Amino acid sequence: MSKVIGRRQLAAMALMAVGMTACGGEHDSGVQTAKATVSRDTEQSARVLSQQQLEDAVVDAHDLPGVQVEEIGAGSKGVGNGVIHAARRTNTEPSLCAPVSAAVDGASGYTPVGSVQRIAGMKGRSAILTLVSYHSVDADRVISELRTALKSCKGYTATGPMKATYEDVEATNDPSQGDSGIAFRLKASLEPGEDGLKLPTSVIAIRHGSTLAIYKATSETPGTSASIPSNLVNAQSKVLVACRS
Repeated sequence: MSKVIGRRQLAAMALMAVGMTACGGEHDSGVQTAKATVSRDTEQSARVLSQQQLEDAVVDAHDLPGVQVEEIGAGSKGVGNGVIHAARRTNTEPSLCAPVSAAVDGASGYTPVGSVQRIAGMKGRSAILTLVSYHSVDADRVISELRTALKSCKGYTATGPMKATYEDVEATNDPSQGDSGIAFRLKASLEPGEDGLKLPTSVIAIRHGSTLAIYKATSETPGTSASIPSNLVNAQSKVLVACRS
């Protein structure tokens, strides 16, 4: 694995990946979902990318010179290569934070058509890049439910093989790319108590038709905000726009 990614960041990424290995259910029937704003014509015309098309759409050096893209968990156990499943609301306490918890892992409460997850690094900075294709109406609902959850979710505990606590959840400025999108930040609490280790994390979720691109960066230094490379977001967005033509 490239030196682009520090040891502390790898530890944080491994912790945040716990939620993915614990998922696997369909969207719960009791979930209150926002009404989809996608029209029937839009749903029929939106291109749903296949698994192979998603893999081909991952940004590379041709799209962004100098970018390093690596498979997550290549050659190791427990993390895998970024396959995304529908997240269960019961794996988040309180459940109102479920859309936030899922987005941190690059997932949602809906079953994807295809998914791919990579680590992309630029000049010492890296982010987890997740591309997920959905049926059009589901893609729109993911962003809508996440936006609603961020209005009231301030912190939560993600359950699974091990518990992970996240604090200081807050929405930030919406991204300008794509059809719709939302950004937020939070802190991953790796140690209990006020003086415990808390790593700042930033997440951006952007919808391009029926495809969601989710970017996540975790700061290696407590107290230092996590920054997602803007050139990575711009380059990946351009690729996804081209995929729709």
